Amino acid sequence: MSASNQLSQNSDSIIFEYPLQENVRSFLKLESLFAQMRRNVQTDSCDNHLHALKLLFEILEILERGDTRSELTKELSRLLQYFQELESYPDVDTSKLEQFLKQINQLHQWVHSYEGKFGESIRRDPFIESVKYRCAIPGGNCQFDCPDLFLFMQQNSQYRQAQLNGWLTKIKGVETSVEVILRLIRDKGEWLSQKAPFGSFMIETTDRTYRILRIRRISNDVFFPELSTGKHRSNIHFMRYNQEHRKTPANAEVTFELACCC
Repeated sequence: MSASNQLSQNSDSIIFEYPLQENVRSFLKLESLFAQMRRNVQTDSCDNHLHALKLLFEILEILERGDTRSELTKELSRLLQYFQELESYPDVDTSKLEQFLKQINQLHQWVHSYEGKFGESIRRDPFIESVKYRCAIPGGNCQFDCPDLFLFMQQNSQYRQAQLNGWLTKIKGVETSVEVILRLIRDKGEWLSQKAPFGSFMIETTDRTYRILRIRRISNDVFFPELSTGKHRSNIHFMRYNQEHRKTPANAEVTFELACCC
């Protein structure tokens, strides 16, 4: 199972994230693609803007699936209910809660009232329609195969940034919804120090339904985790690459931090 890697505030630590539900897997992919695209758009480089355009195509590919909208609607509805119930708790900061409920309600309404599939107006853009197909072919973005893309890349960086940001704005509600949902899932996980004898660690999942497992390494060694999951338990196996760049088990005690997020 693949992991989503995030550098934490501590430059010496890396966080590996493993989705345990299919909708969370899609959310993590979208989060990563949106973040990569925005970083590439912010530069003035023509090459970065070409990469940003290809990332937009990947985002549109995920959003074209019919379940993205229903999953976002379901998650936002669940969050609305959860935070509305918190209003009756005496120790809750009502001003912050009201502000948060307002944001979630706005996102829920945006998702619910969106016409058609997410990003449909972007897909119908004549430039996107033409370029998306060519960019899927190896070398298809060469100027003799895709002159309209070549012309776009010859424009100044401010023009390209405006166009890319304009397309992002049309699906900003998806980006923000995914960001809020994942932040709340992550916030439910508490970091605990753990040890994996011989590089393996088992997590019982019979009593809780976990959605993301987060593994933080702080040491400077080269071990990385892989996950195998079952109905009642998940197993973390720490691996490393040997001199031939083949994966091999750690076969040593590994100290790490684990957060199980519901």
